[in-house]
Amino acid sequence: MPRYITLRPALYEHLRREAALNDRTIKAQALHWLAIGKAIEASDLYTHSELTALLDRFNAAIWPEEPT
Repeated sequence: MPRYITLRPALYEHLRREAALNDRTIKAQALHWLAIGKAIEASDLYTHSELTALLDRFNAAIWPEEPT
């Protein structure tokens, strides 16, 4: 049974562009990003505060017009 999530429009467009660049479907690109995030969190290479700061910088660079 399919389950759905809602994405910010800017995130969806970024996902769509990256999927095209990497010759993936949007679903495959999203799953790829989810796997990367899961691996990074599980690696214990970064603290929670380091990951939060990294995500804040990424969000500001990718979609500065939208609140995080």
